[in-house]
Amino acid sequence: MLAPFLQPIYDMVDPWKAAAILLLFLNLKCLPFVWHYRIFSPIIRAAWRSNKRLHYATQPLNSHADEITKPTPLGGTPTVFLPFITTTHAPLLECDYNLHKSNSTYFTDLDASRSHLLSALCYRGLRTVDRELTAEGKPGILAAIIGSVTTSFRREIPMFRQYEVWSRILTWDQKWIYIVTHFVQKGTVEPKRFLAGRAAAAPAAATVKGEDSGQSEKQSPSAVVYATSVSKYVFKKGRLTVPPERVLRASGLFCHGGMEGCAVTTDITEDAAQNKSSNGVAETKLNPGDAYSNVQDVGQAEDYLNIIEKQRLRGLQFADAWAKLDILHNGLLTETETNDGVVAIDRCNDMAGIVYR
Repeated sequence: MLAPFLQPIYDMVDPWKAAAILLLFLNLKCLPFVWHYRIFSPIIRAAWRSNKRLHYATQPLNSHADEITKPTPLGGTPTVFLPFITTTHAPLLECDYNLHKSNSTYFTDLDASRSHLLSALCYRGLRTVDRELTAEGKPGILAAIIGSVTTSFRREIPMFRQYEVWSRILTWDQKWIYIVTHFVQKGTVEPKRFLAGRAAAAPAAATVKGEDSGQSEKQSPSAVVYATSVSKYVFKKGRLTVPPERVLRASGLFCHGGMEGCAVTTDITEDAAQNKSSNGVAETKLNPGDAYSNVQDVGQAEDYLNIIEKQRLRGLQFADAWAKLDILHNGLLTETETNDGVVAIDRCNDMAGIVYR
């Protein structure tokens, strides 16, 4: 029996409409155009900060660079390799018949996470390089284009479970930039602090929490990671391929002293200026001194650049192994099928089941 003052409200509410509104609310992430908002909102915010000439006031990017060369583990990772963390959940419409997040839906989370990462790290460099190439007469808009994605699943994500998506730059070569993404159980890994002007007071160290005790334990990815993905991007302006290193340097990510006052100019080779490189890649001649014009301790700055290069080469080992899978693009047909024709099991529409011959 409802209270007298609730009875009129109950009479006015259509149960079916209320159920439909509740269903839409619980699946807001899956509604039309929400994907577009998740992708473009970080880009728009980065553009707004850039137009307003706003910078991260409390912790500028690379402000922890002086910690890199210390013998203690404080800092330890150059900004270019730091992760961007997004938090999300697994709504009903993303789950399969086992009431777990469907494998196919991981890719929309990857799109959003990578958009946040590249907007935070590379938007400044993309605009700078785009203006430079436009001045050289190169047509088009400089953009990051996805090349391929691979995902390895470790454990399931239950329905309505909140989780975090950690994306970071793994490595890069002359053409591709590789991004590794981990789907992590929320709350099991806590960053010690953030660089982008958030959480000035944070835990003393990055830890992985144990499930059976309140004490921190040594990080164990098998205990907290649901899945791991690797994606590769190429920077394109029209038909011209721009080396990732040029964009990263123009973004101030190789500057030991931070983004403010960092020289981001790059010497372009004659072949690149004339767009005559054999593989369509704009070659660059990178002078380490360009990035450290305002740093007094050049030796320390060079150590910082060496740390970046060592980590890049370490990540490149994984990227090279993954690149070998590209040969499968030519493996659609076996040699026998190429010569004698293909015999298939059947062919039908996957929705209606209508057979096509």
